[in-house]
Amino acid sequence: MTNNTKKISIVIPVYNEEKNIKSLYEELKFILNDFNKDYEIIFVNDASTDHSFDVLKSIFKNDNRVQVISLMGNQGQTMALRAGFETCSGDIVIAMDGDGQHDPKYIPQLVSAVDEGYDMVGGLKAKDSGRGWFSSALSRVAHRTIGSITGIKMGYFGATMKAYHRDLLEKLDLSGDLHRFMGALVYYKGIKVKEIPMEIRKRGEGSSSYSFHKIFRVALDLILIKFLTKYSKTPFRIFGSLGTVMSLFGFIGIAYVLVLKYTLGQSAAANISGLVVSSITLIVGIQFIFFGLMAEMISRIYYTSNNKKFFNVKDHLKH
Repeated sequence: MTNNTKKISIVIPVYNEEKNIKSLYEELKFILNDFNKDYEIIFVNDASTDHSFDVLKSIFKNDNRVQVISLMGNQGQTMALRAGFETCSGDIVIAMDGDGQHDPKYIPQLVSAVDEGYDMVGGLKAKDSGRGWFSSALSRVAHRTIGSITGIKMGYFGATMKAYHRDLLEKLDLSGDLHRFMGALVYYKGIKVKEIPMEIRKRGEGSSSYSFHKIFRVALDLILIKFLTKYSKTPFRIFGSLGTVMSLFGFIGIAYVLVLKYTLGQSAAANISGLVVSSITLIVGIQFIFFGLMAEMISRIYYTSNNKKFFNVKDHLKH
């Protein structure tokens, strides 16, 4: 074991958690002070509509290891995490939720695993006290499905609480709602990943913002993550291949109708349905090919551009 970590950064997105922030902060202080490591705690206020920012300002005034970033407008958890990641200075960065469900007692285990040589260490959910049996069963099925589709051997994708080596985060682009799939995004970079058993606690106060309509959004994100991890740098491979296959089928269908007309004398009107379907397939296939070419050019522009900014900061409290 190489215990070479000099500083730990804790990044916590906050949205309407005024009743949970203080207790979470006290738990963090207890663990981190006893852990005997230099650290910083970065709270990212995602335009909370309650008194969360006032609570955070009070904590900031009394602790020079605390930073508070307040975003201009609600940007979502992914952007809040990104804002914290771009600000932090620790060798190891740990992301946590602000609702108290993630227990700070796991921080030493996460840090130790990164010190052992792992690039990312996540929580393998041992128990979830905040969900019923149906929701837990649905979650297990979802994560198995995600693993099967992406081909990633991870037991649990959803927990925000993960530890990252700083070098890894500098290569990670986050946008949309992709914080759910951060494990998948970094997994494809060929890095070492470890999961440790972790109990998810009940929320301290308030109610979860999770609802079943998010299942549809997760399904869409899953399609996106598959694209980002396999074809984002070469989108023409998927669109070009699909377009070529569709164009080929369309061409064969039209050629078949023409062969029947000029060799057997069968009227094209007798095969009008096949002719229409084949023509549409050919046209759509050609469109996919050109779309793939445009996507390839856009991808190249994206990966060669710098200083991309996905969020705006309203306030940044820093000692």
